[in-house]
Amino acid sequence: MSEENTFDLIIIGSGPGGYVAAIRGAQLGLKTAMIEKDENLGGTCLNVGCIPSKALLHSTEMYHFAGHGAEAHGIDLTNLSISIEKLMAKKSKTVDHLRGGVQHLMKANKIKVFNGLGMMAGDRKVRIKEKNDEIYLRHLGSVPLAVLCAARGTLPPQIGA
Repeated sequence: MSEENTFDLIIIGSGPGGYVAAIRGAQLGLKTAMIEKDENLGGTCLNVGCIPSKALLHSTEMYHFAGHGAEAHGIDLTNLSISIEKLMAKKSKTVDHLRGGVQHLMKANKIKVFNGLGMMAGDRKVRIKEKNDEIYLRHLGSVPLAVLCAARGTLPPQIGA
């Protein structure tokens, strides 16, 4: 296995737990790799969960205030309307901006990002299944082989059972 595919710390999943763990490992001087199965970094929270939901909620709260509370402040918003297209564009812009931040942090901390489905392969190896290819990474460090971070939890097989 080539030196370029050998790491001290391998993180599977780029959600908030994964990217924070990868950054901290890199800050501690570990050669770090992160594997993400989806097209974008950030996991469920950033891409389809918490952040998009909160962006939409914030916009709708502003609309509600404009229709129900602004008049008490002397603000007249006659003919108030909402554009779903603009609302969704604002949400997308927020998510894209934060995705870019995660990508920047990976690059700034020299974390090697692999796209594909990461899975334990035994003998201190992690297999990455890409669309038409497979890559194997080797773990050298004394820290745990991989930190598995996911919104959809799975239990690993019992060790020694």
